[in-house]
Amino acid sequence: MVQEFIRLDKEVRFPESAPAAYPVFFRTYSRKYNNKRESWAEVCDRTLSGLKMLGKLTKEQADLIDKMQKQLKSLTSGRWLWVGGTDWVDRPENFSGSYNCTSTNVIDWRSFGLMMDLAMQGSGTGGVLEPQYISQLPVIRNQLQVNVIGEIGATPVSDRRHDTEVKFDYANNSVKFFVGDSRQGWVKSYQSLLELCSDEKFDAAKPVQVTVDISDVRPSGEALKGFGGMANPVKLPTLYDRCANILNKAIGRQLTSVECCILIDEAAVCIVAGNIRRCLPAGALVHSESGLVPIEKIRIGDRVLTSKGFYPVTNFFDQGTQSLCRIKTEDGYFECTPDHKVAILEDVYGTYRMVKAKDLKADDRLIFVPKAITGTATELPEFKGTLAPQTKRITIPALTADVAYFIGYLHGDGSVGSDGWRVRFRISEDQQQIIDKLIAVGELFGLDTHTLRTPEQSKAKAFELQFNSSALNQYLSQFKQAFTSINVPDCILLATASIREAYLAGLADADGCFSQGVLVASVHSDFLRQVQSIYASLGITARLCHSTRKRTGKWEGELVTVGEVAFDKTAQLFSNYSLRFAHSQKTRPKSFNDHGFPKSMVRPIVNTYQYHWGAVHKQMPALTVKKYIPECTDLIPVKVKSIEFDVRVAHTYDIEVASIHEFVCEGILVSNSAGMRQFSSDDALGSVAKDNLWQQDETGNWRIDPERDALRMANHTRVFHRKPTEQECVDAVRKQYYSGEGAIQWAGEAIARSNADLIITTELKRDFLAAYVKGEGKEWLKIRQPDISEHELNQRFQRYGLNPCGEILGANFHCNLSEIHLNQLNPRNEKEQEEAFKAGALSVAALLNHRFNEERYQFSREVDPIVGVSFTGLFDFFVHAFGVEWLRWWEAGRPDTVQGLDFKEKEADYLNRWREIVHQTVWEYCDSHGLRRPNRCTTVQPAGTKSLLTGASPGWHPPKAQRFIRRITFRKEDPVARACMDYGYSIIPSQSDKDENGQLLNDPFDPRCTEWLVEIPVSVSWADLDGADKVDISKFDVMAQFDFYMQVQKHYTRHNTSATLELREHEIEPLGKKIYEAIRDDEGYISAALLARFDDLQTFPRLPFEPIDKATYEKLSAEVLVRRKSDDFYASLLRYDSGELMDAGPAGCDSDKCMFPEQKP
Repeated sequence: MVQEFIRLDKEVRFPESAPAAYPVFFRTYSRKYNNKRESWAEVCDRTLSGLKMLGKLTKEQADLIDKMQKQLKSLTSGRWLWVGGTDWVDRPENFSGSYNCTSTNVIDWRSFGLMMDLAMQGSGTGGVLEPQYISQLPVIRNQLQVNVIGEIGATPVSDRRHDTEVKFDYANNSVKFFVGDSRQGWVKSYQSLLELCSDEKFDAAKPVQVTVDISDVRPSGEALKGFGGMANPVKLPTLYDRCANILNKAIGRQLTSVECCILIDEAAVCIVAGNIRRCLPAGALVHSESGLVPIEKIRIGDRVLTSKGFYPVTNFFDQGTQSLCRIKTEDGYFECTPDHKVAILEDVYGTYRMVKAKDLKADDRLIFVPKAITGTATELPEFKGTLAPQTKRITIPALTADVAYFIGYLHGDGSVGSDGWRVRFRISEDQQQIIDKLIAVGELFGLDTHTLRTPEQSKAKAFELQFNSSALNQYLSQFKQAFTSINVPDCILLATASIREAYLAGLADADGCFSQGVLVASVHSDFLRQVQSIYASLGITARLCHSTRKRTGKWEGELVTVGEVAFDKTAQLFSNYSLRFAHSQKTRPKSFNDHGFPKSMVRPIVNTYQYHWGAVHKQMPALTVKKYIPECTDLIPVKVKSIEFDVRVAHTYDIEVASIHEFVCEGILVSNSAGMRQFSSDDALGSVAKDNLWQQDETGNWRIDPERDALRMANHTRVFHRKPTEQECVDAVRKQYYSGEGAIQWAGEAIARSNADLIITTELKRDFLAAYVKGEGKEWLKIRQPDISEHELNQRFQRYGLNPCGEILGANFHCNLSEIHLNQLNPRNEKEQEEAFKAGALSVAALLNHRFNEERYQFSREVDPIVGVSFTGLFDFFVHAFGVEWLRWWEAGRPDTVQGLDFKEKEADYLNRWREIVHQTVWEYCDSHGLRRPNRCTTVQPAGTKSLLTGASPGWHPPKAQRFIRRITFRKEDPVARACMDYGYSIIPSQSDKDENGQLLNDPFDPRCTEWLVEIPVSVSWADLDGADKVDISKFDVMAQFDFYMQVQKHYTRHNTSATLELREHEIEPLGKKIYEAIRDDEGYISAALLARFDDLQTFPRLPFEPIDKATYEKLSAEVLVRRKSDDFYASLLRYDSGELMDAGPAGCDSDKCMFPEQKP
């Protein structure tokens, strides 16, 4: 069927206004047959042939769809562009692969299998986990012990099982799975495992032994001939044990909503083969606003230091035991898992990027953040020991600077006797002031006696001060014990700066050497690293030097000051609190061994010959660079020396920091670690399932099971069946701002819209919502429609389920979305607009002829057939329709002025007319084919990928900028990328590719390069309008965005409008109040996503979007034409093309929000 369409159609080309169209199309929508990729014309022909056959279209209808699609004015869904017209999608078991959007009520084990099956077909999967559904799941009765055997790909191709085979041995309480080499095989193995936990044929008194043989599964890289793309089963072997662990924790009860969500997302993790764990070891000290906190003790809500100041922690992850690598630096070392990302400097101005520890190279520069943390007022711990009746009690004094000094001196040159009696200090013979201070602190503890041995008596050059008190001995043993490594107590780590400084002074007076610049010496490396972190918490860099004694083989280390700034800061610290420093301080050196920027960063900017920089010089000190370049960053570069792997195994943790996704740990800047899941607003676990991903134990510590990482696979929405309060709305906005999760969904509006065939007027809708809030909605509808069956009535009140991107409403539904590209339409050509929306309506209506094998999906199709006609490029369309004045009105916040009200009326006219065209076309088609009419047909999807085919601003949203560089990632030597090069686009190495000096590579053919970025200069269609350049799109406030979004929601959309509103921190409360008012006043609001906007985070190199000015755009565009070898992208591609792609085909979700790297908010 396909072969007859293979030809090169010169007449069908992507517009010049969409320079990213060719690489996106051939990477995402073009299938391969016999090693030959489809052209756009061939995709149009294939998809049309499928629609004609399925929808029984007339010639006039088919011609209209063909015309509008080839002109790129109306496109079928992304899923249909990939599978439409193939033999694969004609089979009933694969019908779901045609649909962007699905939602499933989780009521039985089959629900889980269905959602995995949908995800493997590429559909967006939504799951509803409210109590009325998951309460129908059976109780978990059987413990499962899983043993995975065999190797993926071990069975020869000819001998592989297609379907999963399950062999039960009830007599021995065991079962064996042979996982089939097919989508259905994976799904059956997953669903069957879930069913085992409630199977009453097994003996619940002993574990069920589950053996899973994966030998028949094809290996990674083998082609998937029906669906397209390549197999990637890397996570399949771990799926079964991870699911069993979740089920085993619920023995004797039903699953919670969160546990259900994890099970669904475990399957999603398996499908996308992701979930790398990036962590730090227990004990790693995080710089928080309240002091230095071991990472395992960080709490949700703590504010941690970043390069931009303090930001709150929104998630905490207990990641289990893992192997660590050690990053050796010029200042010591830093430990983390190999996949954890750390920041490395890119230039002298402070630009940095996050790199996995395992990818670091010698001479990379880590980042020390020289900012002191405030800390909190702390106290010494209470005395919790047990004393004999006659023992004299001690008093626990307030933690003053003198007491902190006392503890520091104890750690440096004190001892707590193992006899349970003595506490000793050694003090140099000329330091009477120290003796006096230690005795004074002893008195604060309530001790009125001591002994002091002279140097002659102790036969040493030091006094020996001794307190004889079993109570003091017992108390101070928590701070120091003989032959045991020292740990700095929390009361010091968390303390105010003055307490930390006094502690360091006591430590230095006891075991430092001021004349040599030694801050402290010790045989305990962990203790020295803690002290190094305390200096870091004061913004002071210290270097850990160490050696091994030849005679004893023992490790010895010391901390020394590094650089002029550190020298001055420590001098000030010791001047305030040290009793020895004034008499033995080091003479200020003429020059300092300081941190510096490498030659490769400095030479392009500074004339190093004037600096007398010879070949021997490898770096320029940071302060010197500052003299030459005043705007040089204050961040301190710390040189990497080497990386060691598998240095030790430790329990690991990670945190998530609101929006900025970075934090400072031990002085070093590091990084932290979508379907839709819907929970009831009253579900205490579900409402915080992903928002915080934590649990609180009986001692108040927060932790998360490692398995719950899978929750990150989905967006979580909190469903309200009552109208939320204003405070709940504000709190939800704040939660979304900081974590990206926790959106409110107002179910009442969703159900009213989903019953539009019965609730046909504004007055009826208002009455219904009033009844719904009282819990009387079902009765209200039943009185007015007594003939509706109970089954259908229940289904009607379940129609608030959302697909992953939130634009479709329904219950157990499948919905297909077409997309009108408004930027391709003339605002003054009403006939052209009518044709485009008619074509879009017909292309989705055709899929209403599908009959699903699964009864729950088929019933939904029978009683609630739904379609979705979306658009993209609305912002572009209105700029062309109304001119630059409309942009300026946006810039002013879309106020209700005379002009503003006129704009709003005209916007509404367009939107209402398009909606009427869609509904009338769909209803006429359904009437002529004997199909039930959908009661809602219009929506707006995120429109990320398909928008690039025409250069449209996605959905209803404004563009990122008038002109920008669009960067698209490809594997090195990817045929599509090579064709981009012939077409004149620039290709550069990705952010992860750099040279031995840590600089980004510039040559894409460098042997060290592994990934390519194709750079494409892009301009929106209205960029050259007079005055358009003067409008700063990035400054559009969130209230203006919300106002425009509600225009679309009220006048066009009858499902929901997918929205990502970008807001700044000061806009949280006004937006929360506005959402509250919109729900309170029945304005049509259902739900929207929010994205935090940070204006100071736009300096990362080689991002997907980089705003540029007109001159830069014109220069880059001219260079593209100079480099262009061929005007025929398709012909160029054919010269390079061979093989399959791992990521072939579009995702169910199509949002450009997902294109940004993880560290970028």
